[in-house]
Amino acid sequence: MSELPRTALERVLARAAELQTVTSEPGETISEARLLEIAKEVGLDVQHVRQAIAEERAQIVLAEPETGPLLSSLGPSIVSAQRTVSGKPAALLSHLETTLPRLELMVPIRRTAERLILEPRRDPLGNFMRSMGLGGRRFDLVRLDQLVVTATPVDETKTVLRFDAVVSGARGAERTSAVALSVLFFLLAAAVSIPAFVFGLVVPGFAVATVALLTAVAAAGSWFAWRSVSRRFRTLLARVQNRVEYLLDEAQEGRLEQPPSLLDRMLKGGTNW
Repeated sequence: MSELPRTALERVLARAAELQTVTSEPGETISEARLLEIAKEVGLDVQHVRQAIAEERAQIVLAEPETGPLLSSLGPSIVSAQRTVSGKPAALLSHLETTLPRLELMVPIRRTAERLILEPRRDPLGNFMRSMGLGGRRFDLVRLDQLVVTATPVDETKTVLRFDAVVSGARGAERTSAVALSVLFFLLAAAVSIPAFVFGLVVPGFAVATVALLTAVAAAGSWFAWRSVSRRFRTLLARVQNRVEYLLDEAQEGRLEQPPSLLDRMLKGGTNW
C-alpha cells in the first residue's frame, strides 16, 4: 500500500470530514476516546487533539436578542478570545470570580462547573468608580451586557479559558442613536421647507431647489452621524477585545492576583485609603 506524504494529511482529513458530514445521519456523534484512537492511527499528537477538543467544547452559542441590517453593519454583538492556560477549571473560575469584581467592577451572577457569568456593577458606587477611572485607567467592560467565562479541561494540568463579552445592548443603543439623529436632521429639513414653499409662490422654482438642497444636507448629516456612531462602536469593540486578551495574558502568566486596591478598602469600610 502506497504512503501519503505528511503534507497531504490535513487535506485528506478535511475532505474525509466533509464527506462524513454529507453522508452521516443527523445527530450522529463520535466519542472522545474513539477520536483519540483515530488521531493515534493517523499519527497526530494526542495532546494537540485533546486541546482541539477542549477548544471546540469551550465555544458557546449565545442567542442574538435583536438582529437586522443596521445592527450587522455596526459590527458583531459578541467579542471572544480564548487561550490554553495552566490550571484546573474549578480553580481558575474561582480565582476569576474573586479577582474580576475588583479588577473590572464585575458582579458574578451565575456559576457552573465550567462556566462563570458576570455583569458590570450597576450600583451608585460602581458607577462612580467607573466614571473616575480607578487606577488611572478606563473600565473597558463597563458597557457589556454580560461576560461569560468558560473553562474547559484539556488534561490534568491545562485548561482552555475563553471569554465571551456580550455587547448587544451597547450596539442597540448606538443604532438607536444614529436613527434618532437621522430623523432629527430630516425633521429640521422639513421644518425649513415649509416657509420655502410659501416663498416659492412669489419666486417660482425657489421652493424646489431649496427642498432638494435641504434633503441633500439632511442625508449628508445622517451619513456622517452613522459614520460617527459606527466608528465609536468599533472603538468599543477594539477596547473590549484588548481587555479580554489582557486578562487571558494575565491568566496565562498567573498574574491576575494583585494587592488590595483602593476600591477593595472602600468596599470593606477601611479607613487607610
